[in-house]
Amino acid sequence: MSMTRRMFVIGGAAIGGGLALGVIGVGTHLALHDRLAVQREGNNKDTLLNLWIRVNEDNTVTVLSPHTEMGQGAGTGLTQIVADELDLNWDQIKLELAPPTTEFSNGGIFEGFVGEMVGKAPPWAEHIARNAFNRLADLLNMQMTGGSGSIRFTGWQVMREAAAAARQMLINSAISKHGASTNTTTDAGFVVDGDNRWSYGELVEHAATLEVPENYTHRAESHRKFIGKAMPRHDLPEKVFNETQYGIDRYVEGMRYAAIAHSGVFGADVANIDNLDEINAMRGVFAVEKMGESVAVIADNPWRAEKAAKALKITAVTHENSNLSSASIEAFQRKSLQGELSDAHTIGDVTSIKSDANKTIEAEFWVPYLAHATMEPMNASAWMQGNKLHVAAGVQNPLYARVHAAKVAGMDVDDVVFHAHSMGGGFGRRVGFSMSDDNPIMWIDEVVTLVKKHKFPIKLTWSREADTRQDVYRPAVLASFSAQLDNNGKPNYWKSASYGSEGGAPASMPPYKVDNVKVQFANQPSPIPVGFWRSVENTQHAFFNESFIDMLAEKAQIDPIEYRLSLLSKDDDHAKCLREVVKLCNWQHGVSADGKAMGVAVQKSFGTMVATVAEVSLQNDKARVHRVWIVTDSGVVVNPDSARAQVEGGMLFGLTAALYGRCDIENGGVKQSNFHDYPIIKMTEAPIVQIKLLQSDNEPGGFGEVGVPTIAPAVANALALLGKRPTRLPINA
Repeated sequence: MSMTRRMFVIGGAAIGGGLALGVIGVGTHLALHDRLAVQREGNNKDTLLNLWIRVNEDNTVTVLSPHTEMGQGAGTGLTQIVADELDLNWDQIKLELAPPTTEFSNGGIFEGFVGEMVGKAPPWAEHIARNAFNRLADLLNMQMTGGSGSIRFTGWQVMREAAAAARQMLINSAISKHGASTNTTTDAGFVVDGDNRWSYGELVEHAATLEVPENYTHRAESHRKFIGKAMPRHDLPEKVFNETQYGIDRYVEGMRYAAIAHSGVFGADVANIDNLDEINAMRGVFAVEKMGESVAVIADNPWRAEKAAKALKITAVTHENSNLSSASIEAFQRKSLQGELSDAHTIGDVTSIKSDANKTIEAEFWVPYLAHATMEPMNASAWMQGNKLHVAAGVQNPLYARVHAAKVAGMDVDDVVFHAHSMGGGFGRRVGFSMSDDNPIMWIDEVVTLVKKHKFPIKLTWSREADTRQDVYRPAVLASFSAQLDNNGKPNYWKSASYGSEGGAPASMPPYKVDNVKVQFANQPSPIPVGFWRSVENTQHAFFNESFIDMLAEKAQIDPIEYRLSLLSKDDDHAKCLREVVKLCNWQHGVSADGKAMGVAVQKSFGTMVATVAEVSLQNDKARVHRVWIVTDSGVVVNPDSARAQVEGGMLFGLTAALYGRCDIENGGVKQSNFHDYPIIKMTEAPIVQIKLLQSDNEPGGFGEVGVPTIAPAVANALALLGKRPTRLPINA
């Protein structure tokens, strides 16, 4: 298996016995590495009983989470898992963000993603493999939140194991220290042996001296008090009472404020500031700094800084991207698809099928670049305190951001203190690395550079316009499809080609039983910076595949759900969710008397199967979505309320993109700037949503991203019945 950039998106942790990560092949080093000892040293306390779990003397337990908060509520799910496996009451569990240090890098999500792709390591290699993933997280400074991995990887595959082992360690401590019997058990934070009860707080210091057991048992499902229940989120009270401190809220005495204007051409530096004297003379302006591709204005308050930045007249250096446009990019992608292609998936032999023009269906699809448009725009604060540089921001990877800031400042990482804040949205925007070679946390570079020069504290905030025009975007993708139907109306071949390396992703492979399949892609470096956008490649390929299968059903004159089910095994997860969503929405194929139609789409991503039906009408030739029904199949659902919220939020995020989302390229830059020309759906446009969560004993799937991919094709497939088949997004362009 070749290791690609996509594989290094996120970080997880290790389980009971101490794990490590390094370069695979250094077997002895990996086998002997003690991850627990490393975390204990980084924690500076003797009460870190097992990885990520600290038992306190007051008989509470603190979960040190490597995942930052950006609205997903994953921290609550992590504490539910630990509280059940450790046998605690809810008021005994606390949540704390792990420090952004190498000791708390997180390799378990690496392990989880690779395990999904190639399977888990054999038992004899499991310890070394886990150590390898953790050491790799150390080397890459990964403390990542993303990929819907917090619960399903860090929580279920790591913290659950660590908590179960920790519970056994506490029992072993009672046996060793107090002579408890082998029938000893636990009860709500106590180890119990007959009439004797010892609190975890009493036992932890001794327990921490014991070996982490290899043999332990998980709590039975019948004993669970929290997993599967809608427990109150830890982050909600502060948000309700307006006490949550986001990065943009950070204040330091003596702080000044910076705003940014970019050159306007991707990759082009600023050549000249044509009205520099005018800007310097503006009220409250302290300094104007050229910073490569941008200009920073520092002023005594945020509005004066932003007003001055908006007044800048900038000339960019002539650059190879200066004449780029959406039309030229699409033309280049079309030409690339007609050239040499790489194979992503092959089944059978597409060329063996004799061509029949009357039974052949062809289609071309296009999706545009999309910005992340988080509610809180990009920002960071920095200040010097003695010989230490302090940086405060909301990011999805605090450790990476800290190391990156140290590199920009030319300082030792030990002299950089990073303050991780809650985020007003992330969606991949605040990851710290991208799918291209562009720097997606440029605002941290800028504020660190400014503070190093000027010495006083600075808060730098990108305006909505700056963020929209200097994002790392969801890739624009052109795709071509063809298929031929047999005498029964079923495809005897399926062929597709798309632009970009995401064409090689599993999402590009149709889930349906077709004897001959060829999926190809063309890949060239992107002139536009591209990054991880909510649901990543699933958002493009679900639209392509699910629109195309609907076109085949239309050609065959078969109900689109019946058509899909005829190409799926009866026990397939896709089929299961399709059958459930039929019942949930009372499926009707065709146009109703009041001019509405239903469309369907199904997609598995991040370990969760999702089937979506959208009820749509045309109003003034624009799509109006009235109702949406969603069925998910994700194994164990740790917190149903959070799961529903994430699925619904993801659907609305995807619906905004489907109806309105587009970043047009003109003269080497993005045309759109703010919500007036990059709109989001309004409350009055939001459909009624009904969600059904199917559950099983399987390991949990993700929820943060899975509501996004299916809504665009579901809406498009409904519109096809109304005489308007969208093959290009956005629909309401």
